[in-house]
Amino acid sequence: MPRERNIDPRPYIGDVGRKPENVVDAATITIGMVVLALAVGFVIGFAVYCVMNLSTWLTDLLWKGAGGALAVPWFSLVVCTLGGVIIGLWTWWSNDRVKPLEEVMAEFKATGNYQTQGVWKPVVTFLLPLVFGGSIGFEAGLTGLITAGCCWIRDKLKAAGLREASVADVTIAASIAAIFGTPLAGIVAGAESAPADGEDVLEEPDVNDYNMRRGAKVVLYTAAAFGAFGGIAVFNSIFGTTGGLPRFEAITATYAELLWIIPCLIVAYIMTLLFHGSARLFQGVSLRFGDGMAGTVAPPIIAGVVMGAVAMALPYVLFPGEVQSEELMETWMTLGAAVLLGTGLLKAVITPMCLNMGWIGGNFFPSIFAGVAAGYGLAALTGADPMLMVTVTTTAFLAGVIRKPLLVLAVLFLCFPVEGVFWMGLAAIIGAALPLPRVLLAEEVTEALE
Repeated sequence: MPRERNIDPRPYIGDVGRKPENVVDAATITIGMVVLALAVGFVIGFAVYCVMNLSTWLTDLLWKGAGGALAVPWFSLVVCTLGGVIIGLWTWWSNDRVKPLEEVMAEFKATGNYQTQGVWKPVVTFLLPLVFGGSIGFEAGLTGLITAGCCWIRDKLKAAGLREASVADVTIAASIAAIFGTPLAGIVAGAESAPADGEDVLEEPDVNDYNMRRGAKVVLYTAAAFGAFGGIAVFNSIFGTTGGLPRFEAITATYAELLWIIPCLIVAYIMTLLFHGSARLFQGVSLRFGDGMAGTVAPPIIAGVVMGAVAMALPYVLFPGEVQSEELMETWMTLGAAVLLGTGLLKAVITPMCLNMGWIGGNFFPSIFAGVAAGYGLAALTGADPMLMVTVTTTAFLAGVIRKPLLVLAVLFLCFPVEGVFWMGLAAIIGAALPLPRVLLAEEVTEALE
């Protein structure tokens, strides 16, 4: 539970209709505040890349080390099942779980604060589903760790009576932007204005909300972002690592090929329906087990068995997908249309299964990979320009999952060259606008299963 504070340093939370008090203007920003923003961003960027690369190292140790030594076709089934057992028991014993990005942001919006159970428990909770091959992304667990770290720093600075404590709020957004290179930073920055009851917490912040504090926020935001990028660069230079979303080539389709965007949109819509339908279905299945030990341990075991069994035939349904996307860039022509389309469609089912059955994480990375696999599958099937198929299918599917076209565009600008912005924009708008059946938006499936 958030700590009670005698003085609310953010009096405008919950009342977006009035201006914040004691706003720091750009003219009053000190060098110390900028240096502090740089330093905090640097530390967070370095620390988070430590955790991400620890995850990669442990995953390689298990899947490439042990898996390569054993070389058995049922290895994925054994590992995913074992992972489900360990995740379930750990969650029951530790009473800790990775909170989805939306939940982290909702808590921060409501209270201006976010805390975790120390450091090592949430790190273990974050690592387990990733190491055992979960079809989930890094961003959910890292967002919680970043937000909790920034709030801790802010509270320590405020306890010391330092005026620069206001920097800590900015570093939440700046650090996420620097590490992921996405508007996830804007989601955190939007925490300064609480949503109305029932409003989607992923609602993109109104840029007009920054009019009163634009100068100070932009300067400190930029400083913290550069600090985080610096921390990442230093980590990569020391350990020789790389990371991030894949970078694809530009679209080279001729005008005659542009009609192929229609099957891309159709496939992306089918995947969207599968994703949201699976989310509701597995949410209901999970609720069937109740709130006791069985309700904590059984769902991740079932998810592990299902995921491991599917991976025996389609191994790319495992893992977040950023590394696998780069592999597909080199190997997609050798896999065949059926394998690629099957991987994309089933990953659109496996990811929400993980998210609702105890293997909790993010959905950005696996959704991007699912779109990439399906796009390459369509290219293999039709012979059309692969980059057109991948760009449109990925963009439309991700927009269908998160229903925020501007957010999707900002994420995928890191993957696709700016030359394809028109087709990305069109796919994002259509993907987010295509209707979802009411049963996928309400609780009918859950209630029916109960």
